[in-house]
Amino acid sequence: MPTPTPTRTPAPAPRPSAEPAPRSSATPVHYPRHHPRPAGLPAPDRTSPVTYVLLIAIPAIVAVAALRPR
Repeated sequence: MPTPTPTRTPAPAPRPSAEPAPRSSATPVHYPRHHPRPAGLPAPDRTSPVTYVLLIAIPAIVAVAALRPR
């Protein structure tokens, strides 16, 4: 005995919103232009990045040399 295929009930129609859709403004919005500030000069006594690399690398190299198997 074949089983009957169920019929789909149609989805209810969406109700219209009680509030009207927002309107776009009559005049376009303008923002002030971005003016990046010029980069300042580096401080004369600043530490070089190479110094920081050496401060980390030299103790690490010494530790590896001291801990290697003999």
